[in-house]
Amino acid sequence: MKLNILISTHNNKVVNIPSLFLPYREDVSYIVSYQYDNEESLALIPKEFKRDDVTFLPMQGLGLCKNRNNALRHADGDIALISDDDVRYTNQYLDKVIEVFEQNLETDVALFKIKTQDDEPPMKRYPLSQGRYKELKGYYPSSVEMALRVSSVKGKVFFDERFGLGSEFLNSGEEEVFIKDCLKNSLRVDFYPYYIVEHPYQSTGKNLYLPKSLRSRGAVSSYLHGFSAGLRMIKFSIFTVLRGRSNIFTLLKHTIWGVLYERRTRKKYKNYE
Repeated sequence: MKLNILISTHNNKVVNIPSLFLPYREDVSYIVSYQYDNEESLALIPKEFKRDDVTFLPMQGLGLCKNRNNALRHADGDIALISDDDVRYTNQYLDKVIEVFEQNLETDVALFKIKTQDDEPPMKRYPLSQGRYKELKGYYPSSVEMALRVSSVKGKVFFDERFGLGSEFLNSGEEEVFIKDCLKNSLRVDFYPYYIVEHPYQSTGKNLYLPKSLRSRGAVSSYLHGFSAGLRMIKFSIFTVLRGRSNIFTLLKHTIWGVLYERRTRKKYKNYE
């Protein structure tokens, strides 16, 4: 099986990409989607990109989901591994991804684990054993934990460009929405308790109550839960205030705004796709 590693990066972060590359292997290739603001940024492109196993896709603009979709459209392997510009791989990790898809032909989307450094806490609380995603409780995947069977996903499911870093109003939530769309398209999503990528631990607790983060929470709830999203955001706001983490006005203002934004733009966005 052939594995594509889909790397999204922008502006000067492109110089970090060569550190992701492993020595050449016939069953692995890299697709690098590069967003840039101006033509001068193209001078930063590393000479290490001149490899037969690297496809380089420059595009002007902003938005992580646009970047990921650009890479996904060019996937030509059997498996596509979602990547970023600050992760690391080993051949053992990539072998495990390929092995999972070879041995589990019913799996369309596989979710794995991120390995942090030895002196850092785990990235998140993972399920203890393999299981169907829709049966797991309290686990929310990150993009770099995802691997896709290209024939199942390409042309059917893309990342919702209203969500994620670089979008106009929302800064997160694209992973949950993507998985929801996979399930809506009758794809099988499974969790496998194996490390397949390395990334330093980063605490996002301080960012959860920024306006864009709160709007994202409301928008994701609207997409996942429909008309109950408003009540869910009221409950979330009350419990957050009781924990002393924010004030009720800020919480309700931005989470409900996110709910309304998602409802207002969904039909227009889906028709545009």
